Amino acid sequence: MKDIYSKTTVNINGEILDAENAKISIFDRGFLFGDSIYEVSYTTKRNILFYEEHMDRLFNSAKLLNMNIFIDRDKLTQEILKTLKASNLDDGYFRLIITRGESEISLNPNLSTHNNFVIMVKPRPSYSNELYIKGIDLLLSNVIRNPKNATDPNAKSGNYLNNVMAIAEAKKKGYSDAIMVNGNGQLTEGTTFNFWIIKGNQVLTPMSDNGLLMGITRHKVLELKNIDDLEMKEAELFPKDIFEADEMFITSSTRGVMPISKILTNDGLKEFQSFEKTNRVANAYGQLVENYLAESKYKY
Repeated sequence: MKDIYSKTTVNINGEILDAENAKISIFDRGFLFGDSIYEVSYTTKRNILFYEEHMDRLFNSAKLLNMNIFIDRDKLTQEILKTLKASNLDDGYFRLIITRGESEISLNPNLSTHNNFVIMVKPRPSYSNELYIKGIDLLLSNVIRNPKNATDPNAKSGNYLNNVMAIAEAKKKGYSDAIMVNGNGQLTEGTTFNFWIIKGNQVLTPMSDNGLLMGITRHKVLELKNIDDLEMKEAELFPKDIFEADEMFITSSTRGVMPISKILTNDGLKEFQSFEKTNRVANAYGQLVENYLAESKYKY
C-alpha cells in the first residue's frame, strides 16, 4: 500500500492532500451505498485524451441516477488540471469520483444536499506488449449483467459489485477477465471494457440497448472510416457468435484496442490465432488518438 500512496496525488473537494492521509466521511453515500459516479481517463505528454466526451458521460450518469451535481463543470475541469499538474506526471491516469454526498444512514437520496468529489492521479497503467501480440484470455461469466431497469449499466456508477463478481469467477477459473450476458442471453460487455467480434469484413460490438456502458473508446472505434473495407457497427450478439468469429478484441480508455486470445464458455473453448484485422483497427485508432492529442485543448 505504501507504494500506491507514494505514487498517487489526491484532491478532495478542492484540497490537494497526502494520499495516505486523504479521508472522506463514513457517512458519505458513496461509501455507504455505492451512490456515486465516476470517470477515468489518461494523459499523454500532459494532454488529456477525449476529455469532453468523458465529462459529457459523467453528467449523463448523474442524470440516469437522478443525482444533482452542485459543482460547476468548469470548476471540476480546473480541479482536474490542478491535480494533474500537482502530480508532475507527463503520462498519467486520473479518476474523478462524485458522490451524492453525506447524509443520515438512509436510502433516501433527497437527504443529501451537496456532493463530495475526489480526484486521484497516478502514473498511467501499462500493459504488457505480450497482451497486444498474443491477446488477453477471457471467461464468459455466469454472472448476469444488471438489467437497464435495475441499475442501468450506462450509468458509470460506484456500484460495481456485479462486475466484481464476474471477474472473481474468471480469476477462480484461471482467466484474466470476464464478459457477461444479459437476462436474455445476449452478449453485453466486459467487466471494465467493451468487446468486438470480427466476422469477415464486419467488426461488430453488442448493441447499447442490450444493457452496457457505452465506452468512449467503443464510440471512437465505431466512428472509424479509414480502415479499407472493414465495417464497424452495433449488432445483436449471442454466445454462439463467439464460435463464428474470425477475431475478437476489447476496447477501453486505458487499454485502447487489445486482441482476445481465447474465451472459455459453457459450450467450450474458442481460441484465436490471427489478429490481422484487429491490428488494423488498433493502428487506425492509434492514429485517431495522435490526431486528437495534437489539437488537445486540455493541457496542464
